[in-house]
Amino acid sequence: MKSYPSIFNHVLGPVAPGPSSSNTAAPYRIGDLVHQIVGRVPEKVFMELASSTSFARTFLGSKSDLALISGLLGKDIKKYDIAKAYKDAKKAGLSIEFDTTGWAGLGTMKGSRIHVDDMIIIADSTGGGTVLIKEIDGCSLDVKGDCYVLLLFTDSKRAPKLEKAFASFSPVCSKGNDKKAIITISYADPALKKKLEVLAKANEKLFDKASFLNPVHPVVCNLKAEPPFQTAAELCDFCRKKRLSIWQAAIKYEAAISGWKEKEVYQYAAELWDICLEGIVRGAEGNFDIGGMITPKANLLLKKYINKKNKKFFSTGILDFAVPLSLGVMEYSNASGIIVCLPTGGSSGIVPAAIYAAAQDVSAMVKAFLAAGVIGVIMARTNNFSGGALGCQAEIGCGAAMAAAALVQLLGGSPKQACDAASMTLQCLSGLVCDPVAGTVQVPCIARNMSATAAAFTCANAVMAGFDPVIPFDEEHDAFVTIGKIVCKCKGIGATTTPTGQKIATEMQKKYTKSRKV
Repeated sequence: MKSYPSIFNHVLGPVAPGPSSSNTAAPYRIGDLVHQIVGRVPEKVFMELASSTSFARTFLGSKSDLALISGLLGKDIKKYDIAKAYKDAKKAGLSIEFDTTGWAGLGTMKGSRIHVDDMIIIADSTGGGTVLIKEIDGCSLDVKGDCYVLLLFTDSKRAPKLEKAFASFSPVCSKGNDKKAIITISYADPALKKKLEVLAKANEKLFDKASFLNPVHPVVCNLKAEPPFQTAAELCDFCRKKRLSIWQAAIKYEAAISGWKEKEVYQYAAELWDICLEGIVRGAEGNFDIGGMITPKANLLLKKYINKKNKKFFSTGILDFAVPLSLGVMEYSNASGIIVCLPTGGSSGIVPAAIYAAAQDVSAMVKAFLAAGVIGVIMARTNNFSGGALGCQAEIGCGAAMAAAALVQLLGGSPKQACDAASMTLQCLSGLVCDPVAGTVQVPCIARNMSATAAAFTCANAVMAGFDPVIPFDEEHDAFVTIGKIVCKCKGIGATTTPTGQKIATEMQKKYTKSRKV
């Protein structure tokens, strides 16, 4: 059965400490799944990162080690202070070591090989906070954390009998090179766990270990569900036939693939928006330490931009408010503040700032938020929102396209106009490289959030005024993905390779290794 991207799993989320979804939320989720596989806090973990991957270059700068340890400890990432990870690992008896040499890798941008107690687990951060447990002890797996899973560890001799015993649950058997085998049973209904436990008890002689895994995403994948549309063209046609606005179509989409009631979809979007509002307020205050190469400046910019008596700045209208807010959210994110990744941590400032600056009430904000989400889920069909895989355009560009559509919703525009604004925005931001200095989501990521916020307003206004981007959104996004693949073949370019960038990276690396035991 084919699975489809979810607005809440892949676009409006994850909810996690910043600065990066693929470098913070994903390592946490990998750690969480490893914790569940082992069934406890492991005693010893050795994690290998292929030196050729972007994961190795950004692992410490983006606090991936802290997030991974938090997951291994079984902590709630939305409530836990990840800065305490090493200290709490020591208390829990967890010994952890990282290495960035000697492993060829997965051929992906953020793969890792994890030696945990007596297991070897190969995992991947696949973009936007999504993850994949690809292999355990040589047995191929496809565990993405988007449904409930039972893993039965056995051997090739007993595996056929075990498959037969669980036949009604559609088991998948994978065999390793040393006669090991793992039976995987995926299910969407948590009530089935009791039946599986009874069946496992009756067949306990056929396996050595059983691991029940809970999903790490908010929406559990329903393999029997199909969305009402997948492309922008289908979205517009659906809205026309059903006489729906784009935010209403977003609710229909998510309800269809999740099984949630439409009221539940709206309520969860409202809860996510509350988290965005908290990030906007905290970011504008700036009372936190980022701990990198920059200090909070959003509050300063906000005061100077909105001071009409100050003649040192050009007035840019609503952007005088929106741009500093996007900066503030990114600064708060880089201080490990809890954010909603939109669609990634590296682009988390654009959508909240644009909507908050333009909307008059919370209800309108939530509807615009949903409009942004449905544009994102259309892109998620062929885009994993990974800067390492498709360039910064996949984060900043997509975030700005979502924001442009949200602004069109606030202006009362049609779904077609929202898609046109998104297309125009992608045209403006195609080709951005992923070049984070010192592996952090600070330079040039924060500056790009500010400029992309301005691009979103520009494109929304232009389309509402009658500008025709000519290229349909679906076609523009396909071209966008093609450009991203070409961009990411170009190594050694961008801010990170400048003399100043190299100097900062060396200094920051010394700081990381001194302050964190690795």
